[in-house]
Amino acid sequence: MLSGDGDLREKYYHWLYHIEGIGSTSLKKIIKIADPKQIFQEGTGCLKGILPEKKCEKIESKRQKGLPEHLWEQLQKEKISLSYYGGQTYPKKLLNIPDPPLILYQKGRNNLWQKPSVAVVGARNCSLYGKQMAQRLGKELAKNKITVISGMARGIDGISQWAALEEGGESVAVLGSGVQICYPPENRGLYFRLQEEGALLSESLPYTAPAAGLFPRRNRLISGLADILVVVEAREKSGTLITVDMALEQGKEVYCIPGRVTDDLSKGCNSLIKMGAGMIFSIEQFVEEICPQLKVQYQGEKERHKQGLSEQEQQVVSVMETTPLFVEEIFHRIQEKTSGLSFRELMEVLMDLQLRGKVAQQGQSYYLL
Repeated sequence: MLSGDGDLREKYYHWLYHIEGIGSTSLKKIIKIADPKQIFQEGTGCLKGILPEKKCEKIESKRQKGLPEHLWEQLQKEKISLSYYGGQTYPKKLLNIPDPPLILYQKGRNNLWQKPSVAVVGARNCSLYGKQMAQRLGKELAKNKITVISGMARGIDGISQWAALEEGGESVAVLGSGVQICYPPENRGLYFRLQEEGALLSESLPYTAPAAGLFPRRNRLISGLADILVVVEAREKSGTLITVDMALEQGKEVYCIPGRVTDDLSKGCNSLIKMGAGMIFSIEQFVEEICPQLKVQYQGEKERHKQGLSEQEQQVVSVMETTPLFVEEIFHRIQEKTSGLSFRELMEVLMDLQLRGKVAQQGQSYYLL
């Protein structure tokens, strides 16, 4: 649970935000004059001329009834945290974006958004190619301790987040609903898993139902929480491109995975590349390139596989790839580096590595990491 600033100002923010008719626009006007705790303690006199009279009367009426402790207790019971703009627990990455949220509700692990992170977004009705790229990207980011930020939507978003969690990594979902609402329902498994291994985030009240107008607004938070944005698949006119616009407005780098020029799902990415977005040729190479920028120590497939191996085994792994290589090619590469390993010894090493799950065999004589 986020502890806040010690005087539980979060409690007063939640009280004020919970009053019908007091949304972000009204709250933004209010906090320019006084914080919610001051309003509760001293009354709404300072809000005259700032808010319509009826809203002031509604706030005053609620104030006279006292602080509804049950609202705060319900948040605690449901393990929901609250942070507000300027508070100690508010995500620092969102402080300077255009139109930052004034209140954020969260379920799950704390402060994941402060870590190096990449937003992965794309088509809901993605292709098999898009699914494979999202999975590989999510896994590679997780292996290198980079948090995956997305919207838990069907398709690319959810696939990349699930892949990151499966790899033992971390992920944050920014929702177009309240954190107590799972949408879409088919991502229910991911929703509950994020509560335990990642985090759910929303600027809406916890039981807010998903609505069309909430999704474009949440996109600024997806890009805002991330250091870099990656688009996996997108049509030429796609909601994903709203997130791209938000990212560019926030000064974030945007990368795209290219696709076939004949595929509608690739037109959005290919157009962005034409306009100057970074093009990802290889998932592994992309992650290796961004690691220094994110101040993360890159751990490639070969480096991970070399851990705990003998000298001979390291020789073999060092020449292998994540794509299948014919055994003769592996032997030839080893001979170019050292002549200390015979073909028979190579086969014995490959068999041992395969039994230990360090390499995989594909077909009769092809091996890969």
